Amino acid sequence: MIPFPVKPVAIPAVLLGDVGPVKPVSPAQAAPDAVQSDPSTFVPGQKYVARVEARLSNGLSAVSIEGKLLHMRLPAAATPGSQLELTLITHAPRLKFLLPGHPAGGDNPATFSSIGKFISQLLSQVSSSFRPVVKSAAPLLPAPPTSSTQLPQPLQQAVTQSGLFYEAHLANWIGGKTSLQQIRQEPQGRLAPLVTAGEVAGSSPVASQTLPLVQHQLQVLETGLIQWRGEIWPNQTMEWDIAEHPPEHAANEPADSASRWQTQVHLQLPKLGAITALLTIDRQGVQIKLDTGAPAAAAHLDLARAALTTAMQASGLSVQTLEIQQDDASRSDPPD
Repeated sequence: MIPFPVKPVAIPAVLLGDVGPVKPVSPAQAAPDAVQSDPSTFVPGQKYVARVEARLSNGLSAVSIEGKLLHMRLPAAATPGSQLELTLITHAPRLKFLLPGHPAGGDNPATFSSIGKFISQLLSQVSSSFRPVVKSAAPLLPAPPTSSTQLPQPLQQAVTQSGLFYEAHLANWIGGKTSLQQIRQEPQGRLAPLVTAGEVAGSSPVASQTLPLVQHQLQVLETGLIQWRGEIWPNQTMEWDIAEHPPEHAANEPADSASRWQTQVHLQLPKLGAITALLTIDRQGVQIKLDTGAPAAAAHLDLARAALTTAMQASGLSVQTLEIQQDDASRSDPPD
């Protein structure tokens, strides 16, 4: 996912169930990925009134929200009996709340960073139907490729240089793993020399020109979905969706299980017509599903089945399944 400085105020929560007797649990991991049993109970972006029920011996607090008991790490000022206003950032893969203000009860209100307040404000401005898209202004290639090796690198650059991963790339630059020239190829990097200190010295911790991009980053953090739209060569558009599905660990499963990824590509090709390819990638390999709206195109793809499988395996991917079907709609929704 995309690194962003939300840790000072983002609170991971473990959903235990309906409110009942409080029992100590083992210390929470540093990563905000608490297990949840009923994600539909809470709505991202919505504010909830939470009551601190007890302080636990492991440093966590037992908190009741909407009749559910959760364990989370709270500031010391949030004593038993205090009421807090929490905003849900995301419930996938784990519940995570933002604590933008201070306890409504008690004599020792907590103090929160300006970054936390800024993120809370941005989240409140994002509609639940808002789906930002990465767009490329120019074709990635000057002409149709003559080799299958020509397109992957420009596609990778279109996403990695979109600005969504800017903070992670800054960390790599500080560590000597990337160059300043690469940093300046991203929107924030191109903007940086043009922004004076006065332009970012107001209430916002970032330049106003980058606010839409910051909202895009927050949306990707919540949904795990990146959508790219553009021309891969002149007059050939492509719609590309990338989605991460972190593992949901059971009590007896290792915590380092790999995520499952889905990538979906939609093309309108001159000879084959509309084609949608959905690839699901996990530790076992890749599952491929090709949808087309024309019987002739489906037959043509079926003839190329063996060649496609061989090419995928030559690139290091183990093809588990390859499904080709005709679908009149020939179009699927973006991967969840």
